Amino acid sequence: MNIFPKSKPVTSDNYLPHAEFPWLMAVVLVTVLPHFLRLPYWIIAVTLSILLYLFLRRRQGYHATSAWIKIPVVIFVAAAIILDSSHIDKAAIAALVFCITGKLLELKGRRDVMVIVTLGYFLLLTHYFYSQDFFTGVWLFAGALVVTSALLHLYDDPARPVRKTLKAAFLLLLQAIPLALVLYLLFPRVDGPLWGIQRMQSGQTGLSESMSPGHISKLVQSREIAFRAQFHDPIPPRYQLYWRGPVLSNYDGQSWTSNNYRRQAPSIEVRGEPTRYNIILEPHHRFWLLPLEMPTSFTGIPNAWFTGSGVLQSPYPIARRTRVEFVSHPEYRMDRGELSGFSRRVNLQLPAGRNQSSLAFAEQLWVENPMPEQMAARILRFFRDEPFYYTLTPPLLGANAVDDFIFNSRQGFCEHYASAFVVLMRAAGVPTRVVTGYLGGEVNPVDRVLTVRQYAAHAWAEFFTEENGWIRVDPTAVIPPERIAPEVLAWQNDNSPELVSIALNAFSLLQRARYYWQALDNRWNQWVLGYTQESQQEFLARLGLSNPDLKKISIFFAVGTILFLIPVALFILRKQRRSIEPALAVWLSACKKLNRQGIETPPWETPLALVGRLQATCPERSELNSAISHLARLVYAVRYENTPVPMRLLKKVCARLEHCP
Repeated sequence: MNIFPKSKPVTSDNYLPHAEFPWLMAVVLVTVLPHFLRLPYWIIAVTLSILLYLFLRRRQGYHATSAWIKIPVVIFVAAAIILDSSHIDKAAIAALVFCITGKLLELKGRRDVMVIVTLGYFLLLTHYFYSQDFFTGVWLFAGALVVTSALLHLYDDPARPVRKTLKAAFLLLLQAIPLALVLYLLFPRVDGPLWGIQRMQSGQTGLSESMSPGHISKLVQSREIAFRAQFHDPIPPRYQLYWRGPVLSNYDGQSWTSNNYRRQAPSIEVRGEPTRYNIILEPHHRFWLLPLEMPTSFTGIPNAWFTGSGVLQSPYPIARRTRVEFVSHPEYRMDRGELSGFSRRVNLQLPAGRNQSSLAFAEQLWVENPMPEQMAARILRFFRDEPFYYTLTPPLLGANAVDDFIFNSRQGFCEHYASAFVVLMRAAGVPTRVVTGYLGGEVNPVDRVLTVRQYAAHAWAEFFTEENGWIRVDPTAVIPPERIAPEVLAWQNDNSPELVSIALNAFSLLQRARYYWQALDNRWNQWVLGYTQESQQEFLARLGLSNPDLKKISIFFAVGTILFLIPVALFILRKQRRSIEPALAVWLSACKKLNRQGIETPPWETPLALVGRLQATCPERSELNSAISHLARLVYAVRYENTPVPMRLLKKVCARLEHCP
């Protein structure tokens, strides 16, 4: 029984070279393979099944697949896409993946190959929906190389070796780079990439405007990059690397939420030397900018503003990589003096009837430590001296979460300690709030760029005094190392740059390659992905185009493109003239000489045909007929008989034509 049903075989008019099939398989694989990390399992299974089916069937030659196979597959895929269309972009990409793969089932001729190649180019661009890093750029260039090679293999020279086909395609792509660069620099840029789709995915990690037990401990298990920072001054020590994010003041007994109670920026008194740096934020679809505490100036996002709690916010969600320049002062005092009545109420608020044991314990501590600084120090000693443990997997807490943590479980992550500290301080009458953000970062020794990943997410606290304003306190820092749970140590060890360096010490080449790759990726983010609408306007201003708007940029782009294409066209035409072989060039020169003497030389007429026509129509011009006949025989000898003939002889015979009567 034949499991590969055949349909009508292809005709000679629609012939497809047998060697084209591996190229088409390569096109499908190189354009589809990266999407396997994101597509539903059913489309992956369908794609691989079709490729395996065609690979096994390849031995029987090229025949369009039977409709009994194609129709059920199309119905199944269409129904699956409709039922599994929670994200429109994923549904569209799944449809494109099936189109390029399914087209192989009805492969008949060159037209079908063009459809596959066109879909291949288009599908390559869809990878930018999900990643725009340097590795993606390298992969897409390699994919464009394969797709272009398949096109050349079919339409240029199917007998050309694979290596030469790849080389020709590579040269074509290199020739396109200058024009691509002009388009990149001058084409009017919209606010955000053309492929940017603003959506919040369920698996997306990052800080939020609320914090509940377990939220940050989930973040620290992610290696996703939050942002990169490059310092123009020496990098501050780790204990000053607090990257300020949402400030949380409202507490309902379980969760903390933000309260941006006033738009007026807080008053900042700076001390010590400033720290100048820039950060490149990864898209987190929120408003905060995560500067190093405490920023005093910034550029890169117009109309950004401070909340009353010292959170620097963008006027729009950060939906693409965003570069911001900062000047921060790690040593500062914020909002010294008397706190407003509203701010005091917000930062003393506690839910009624909750955590009664903690409130009583705080009152007892306040009697013994009646100053805010003394109270804070006493709570920190309590966390340090009592058997509190630092763990990623604390037990679940009940309705009185702080009571359960302080008096029962005594196991938690940074959010547990910050929350307990704030509740105890508020119970003693000290305005206190939770601050979330990131702590530290990994320094690349190659370019000195500090990378902050999600596992650096952290929560700490701030309490208020009239003399010093808001004072930062990190309760987690007092937990002794011997009371840090093994899973925390294991996770931190796996992600610690120092320990990674030790682990790779025996493989110094691999270590250096890792750092250089990260440095290269950072450069890509800064100079390629960071080329925004503002960057383009600055670039055009340096070229003399003052106050560039969309109309001016469009005109400048059109003129620049034309000025670029003119020398390119002249170069190509000159190269084509130079590419004519010398013997043929001499013959074309002879034809021009005959034209000046009133003798027509049609381009389709062969040299011997021209000789025969002249002998028949102009028998009286024997000297001319002799010269042109001699030149024609020499040209034929060089071009078709591989007979070595000196070019001097060809040119000498050609020169005789000017003097022939």
